[in-house]
Amino acid sequence: MQTTGETRDAIIEDDNKHITKIIETNKHRKSVYWIVVFAKPSKQSVDGKPTLMKHIKAYSDKPSPQVGMITGEVNNAKGTVKWDINMPQVPFDFDALRQYGGDSHKEAVIETTSIPNAYLTR
Repeated sequence: MQTTGETRDAIIEDDNKHITKIIETNKHRKSVYWIVVFAKPSKQSVDGKPTLMKHIKAYSDKPSPQVGMITGEVNNAKGTVKWDINMPQVPFDFDALRQYGGDSHKEAVIETTSIPNAYLTR
């Protein structure tokens, strides 16, 4: 039996392994580079349904931001990775719940994008 969050945790663990390997492989780089996490349609399908293939790659040139893409700017000199997260769907408007008596509770996902007007929330 699968527990709540088990798949999520496995995906995060797998992504961290790939990202750690990329950082270790590129630790000698003097210039800034980018790690990009994205998905694109696969040629495979499951039960006749299309699937996505996840890619985690390093790039020397900064890629253009796209909806659904996570980009990490790696600066070895500073020892930092600055993440730009462009969510793949319209962010949920937690403030709209207040009119029904709901209240926000420090959500873990922060709505963020570097793509102007990427989301229509109203």
